[in-house]
Amino acid sequence: MGGKCSSSLSGRQRRYLRGRADATVKNFVPYYRRQLATALLRRVSGELDPHGKPAPQLLPSELPGPPDAALHDGLLSQYDGDSRSWQENYFVLLGDFTLQWFESEEALRTGCQPRGSTVLSGYRLLSSPSEYAESLADLCRGLAGGSPFADPPGEFLFFLYHPFRRHFCFCAASAGSRRIWRAALGDAVRYRSTELQRRDSLEAEAFLQAVRFYRQERGRYGAGDLLLGPEPEILGNVLMEDLLPVLRAQVLPSIRGSERRRRQLWLQFLQEVYTLVLSEISSEFQGFQKEKEKLHLELEKKIRPDLDQMLTLKDQIAGKLQAVVRIPAESWCSRGVEPHLDRVTEELARPVSSGVEAVRSLFAQRVDEMIGLVRSSPVAILRKELVTLGRTSWQPDVMHPCYEETDPYRESLRELEERFGFRGATGLVLGAQNLMQQKFDYDSASLRERFTRDWLIRIFLPFLLKHLESGCKLELPRYESFVFADFSDIVNLENVYEETVLAVLLRAVGKALARASRRDVAPGPGGGSDEEPLYEEMG
Repeated sequence: MGGKCSSSLSGRQRRYLRGRADATVKNFVPYYRRQLATALLRRVSGELDPHGKPAPQLLPSELPGPPDAALHDGLLSQYDGDSRSWQENYFVLLGDFTLQWFESEEALRTGCQPRGSTVLSGYRLLSSPSEYAESLADLCRGLAGGSPFADPPGEFLFFLYHPFRRHFCFCAASAGSRRIWRAALGDAVRYRSTELQRRDSLEAEAFLQAVRFYRQERGRYGAGDLLLGPEPEILGNVLMEDLLPVLRAQVLPSIRGSERRRRQLWLQFLQEVYTLVLSEISSEFQGFQKEKEKLHLELEKKIRPDLDQMLTLKDQIAGKLQAVVRIPAESWCSRGVEPHLDRVTEELARPVSSGVEAVRSLFAQRVDEMIGLVRSSPVAILRKELVTLGRTSWQPDVMHPCYEETDPYRESLRELEERFGFRGATGLVLGAQNLMQQKFDYDSASLRERFTRDWLIRIFLPFLLKHLESGCKLELPRYESFVFADFSDIVNLENVYEETVLAVLLRAVGKALARASRRDVAPGPGGGSDEEPLYEEMG
């Protein structure tokens, strides 16, 4: 895909990119089909299992959706790379978390079209020029550094960064304005980026699993922050992961001009590439969406009558695989994972626990204020205050101090990327904030335990699978003959293998959680602790 880079993609480049996007969807769909079947088999067997896992004592109450009205609006100075100057625009964050900007507030109020708009999925909200420069340096590897923008009109800077979309360098008029904008935009980024993770559906579960298996077939373990955003964007992220080294090698050397100009053209080029592949993937993926309902019905008809036979076959294969996998998996887990489990468990649990406690304190304070109004306020005011209380979780500036409790994650878990290849810090932070946004009763400890357990698995399972690939996974073709032809599209050998490895990891994780629980309830100098255990030992 060599050739001169200009402000527009050439016809040859467009054909190449469309071909790669089409191939990505076509190659991915078989993985999605298999994971839909696997997820449905698990769900149907769970429905019929009288000894299934008990429901939690109290589930978090269902959150209301985001408000319909605009979440925030106001003037911000924005850096324009073309003119190399700061320009003032009037920004509006809509209730659906789309960011729009206008020439002025009057232009908004009189119904003028916005100057631009963007969805915020996949963005990162950065607080300092150094953070932005660091992200930019990684994306623009091979280009000289230097300040990415001219002198700002003030000191209250913040940034919206996406590797393949337009960057936003903002300057607010005051510290208070920056704080409110950061809180509102942080909510928008989180809501848009974790759309699939919050969606309790078989399709979402299957899609995320399919992306992992799709990448693992190419030797890439641990999808991390690639899994942020809706389905087409995630597939676009996966494709850009492959394209970026090619583009760096073949296109970047052809960009001419000063280093600042080269960097600007390179970023514009990546944005055009991403826009094109995302459009093509969205179109292709939409075609599969239309046949997904039909596939779901066909799988239901196939699974339910033969469920017992399928589960028996799966157990038989699991038994054969366990004989080959268990000892190497336990060995790798003992040497490579268990020495780090206690520390990582503590680092995962502390910020989310602090955040949940901050949320509890916030709600307790709000309730105390309500009680104080009971005797002195009319009924109409009390009703209004009750509505406001119910919407507290969608008041970004109120919740932001609670969310800031997750800030230590990026630094405390930094070494996990080098040692275990974990690149999911953003997803971890957003997931913890999603947990905080829910309202908790006395069962919050079990939810925090589940959060910690799930992220321990996301960190360490890809590491185990990668190191077991040559010794165990390559042996899987020997067992394909055990899968009946009639069930081959439902009983997936790769999934059975991964569940076998996961069982080894879960035993180690369960012991680490039990140790953490005992540390949490150990009597201090003043005697016993009344605090509930944060963890329960897992079988």
